[in-house]
Amino acid sequence: MTQLILPGVDLNAFDHLAAYGIAAIVQAAGISSPRVAWTDELDPRPTLDGTDWESIGAAVHARATALADPGSWVQADGAIAGTRTGLFSPRVKGMQRDEITAWYSRRHEALDRVGDTPSAVLDLDLIGALGEPSYWSFDRGEPRPDYGASRWEMKTRNRGEEFISNRFRLLTAAVAARTTEQIVAGLRGDTVVDEVGKNRPDSRTPTGLMPPGPADNARAWCALWGISLFPVIHSRAGASRTAGHLGHHGTGSLYLPLMTRPWPIARLRSVLVSVQLRTAASAKPASERTAVTRGEREVAWAWLTARGTSAVLRFPVFKSANASAPEKWAERGQRILPGTTR
Repeated sequence: MTQLILPGVDLNAFDHLAAYGIAAIVQAAGISSPRVAWTDELDPRPTLDGTDWESIGAAVHARATALADPGSWVQADGAIAGTRTGLFSPRVKGMQRDEITAWYSRRHEALDRVGDTPSAVLDLDLIGALGEPSYWSFDRGEPRPDYGASRWEMKTRNRGEEFISNRFRLLTAAVAARTTEQIVAGLRGDTVVDEVGKNRPDSRTPTGLMPPGPADNARAWCALWGISLFPVIHSRAGASRTAGHLGHHGTGSLYLPLMTRPWPIARLRSVLVSVQLRTAASAKPASERTAVTRGEREVAWAWLTARGTSAVLRFPVFKSANASAPEKWAERGQRILPGTTR
């Protein structure tokens, strides 16, 4: 198996997560054990080792087909105020006490049906990483159900839309309807077909992982699977914390490593959740205050560079001024290099 060069640039968070998602899907299928890296050049490109395009196409198509089945967790709905809503969407309408009880009872029943196969483990990883409506969170006496959601899940909630029904489920159907050859063409960058976004120049298919614009639906679907590598740690006080996110729960920045040494999924996951990566990502200009010391950053960079990390990318989160349904997306990344200690 040769090194596969994927489309993308390191300053675009979408391109990182697309590579993560492809690797996670292929590994869960048991076909091969892919490794993710970036080329060591002025304009790095994402790469995959340990797999081939035929295996990738087969794994992605099989997963999409299985999850397009009416009995899958992706198709499961709950009811809020009489409206059918994706049961595994982490951000939904506020619920009354009886609705919360019914919602979580149905959610737990659906989780029990996911199973414990290698393929199902990835399903559970994504479900957990998306987070869940936080019935336990309050701010100044007001419920804050969004506090339990991943900061990587940025589907705009205009008109009551939510992540599973109005984005992930639609992308699942689009990918399942393709041939394996069409899937590979999209993932390889040969074509860009945005069925869900109708190829509009302002398509929201990227779902906040990059600014609005057309995105091939196979790549977009895989990028959303990349979220499975970023667990959410819930908190009884305040918003839950998400791996790869710094700052206030509503905005802040997202951050990712740039590694020139191929990493298997286990290594990638361990670095993404590490305090060392978070410490390196927290570098600020000398004019801004930070709680992280120079010595702590030096130790963090020593750990990261020993594992082949050449830079850390930080992506400021844009947030629109719409108070009722703000739109968010990861802006162009900023490279943080070893030795950046202020």
